[in-house]
Amino acid sequence: MRVAAKPTIQPEDPGHAAWRQALPAGVREGPLDAEHTARLLEWALRFMRTSSPDDLAELETQAYRLACGLEELVGPEATLRYLRDGLSRALSLDLRDLPAVPSADGNLVRLVNRLSDAVWKAHVERLQATIEQQRHDQWAKELQVAKRIQERLLPRTVPEIPGFDIAGRVLPAAEVGGDYWSCKSYPEDDIVTFKLADITGHGIAAATLVSAVKFISGGYYRGSKSAAQVMERTNHVLVKETPHEIMVTMLYGWLFPHSREVSLVNAGHSPVLHYHRGRFCEIAPTGLALGVMETRYREMRLPLESGDILFACSDGVTDPAPEVALGEDWVREQVRAGAELSATALVDRVIEAALDVYGTPRDDMSVIVVKCTE
Repeated sequence: MRVAAKPTIQPEDPGHAAWRQALPAGVREGPLDAEHTARLLEWALRFMRTSSPDDLAELETQAYRLACGLEELVGPEATLRYLRDGLSRALSLDLRDLPAVPSADGNLVRLVNRLSDAVWKAHVERLQATIEQQRHDQWAKELQVAKRIQERLLPRTVPEIPGFDIAGRVLPAAEVGGDYWSCKSYPEDDIVTFKLADITGHGIAAATLVSAVKFISGGYYRGSKSAAQVMERTNHVLVKETPHEIMVTMLYGWLFPHSREVSLVNAGHSPVLHYHRGRFCEIAPTGLALGVMETRYREMRLPLESGDILFACSDGVTDPAPEVALGEDWVREQVRAGAELSATALVDRVIEAALDVYGTPRDDMSVIVVKCTE
């Protein structure tokens, strides 16, 4: 946050130092505290009545700095009192033996009026800056809490599934983001569920919806006959309960470890790739993005062999901004080159390679890998 700087008295200020040389010895030196600043301000007003017209602009500048600096030290009410007392003494100065500046008294009164306005303006600006800083600090605290909550929504551990290696990662562009992945095992059903979701936008609003997507889709596993039914029920809630401009693309799958098969539902997400025997097959969407409208979803059932890889990532990896995009061909090359790596190493390879190009995340980045092993 940028706070506007206000003029204050500075000992090293050349103009201020030159002006102080013209002060009486008793006023010239002193600490930059409230009482001494008030005396300097009073003498600035006195000099206004006896200085040449060429010096008046410099004196007005010094008086402005002193008034604003005094306001920082003692507040507006005390500063206005010092101004009033200084004006009174300046106007009562006997000028019989001193040169008088034409119209000095009128100019002096107008200057004090301007200084009074400046004092209140400086006070209001500092109050506004303080309020903005407090809001900024509060917002930062809320972001940290949201970040900790979102981190807890992501898998702390990935279930160990014989014959499979599963990994995922989310890297938000801001403190919190709108991407999400998960993996959960239901050994009694011989099913492992996994998902990768990309919610429009990032920040607090997207992060709030992440938790809704997690618990809605996770809660509908029980009682659903298929992965497609889970998605249809999740979509129904999101259509009813979220703003129309919010939508969620998601890859959702049921993995059957014993039969080495997977049922996939692709709700408008891209890219979703199946790497099989050195070649890629793109898994096209089997339905609309979630939250758009009531719809039905198809699911695709795939047999998996050792060495097969299911890969999906968010557009924060492939196409995060109009001016830069790696694209899906780049992703294919990364997967092909890292096909022998573990799932975790492959996820990290893709994320780190993208960061080498982008520098920092331009959009939320997420990747999930399901690898069929021996």
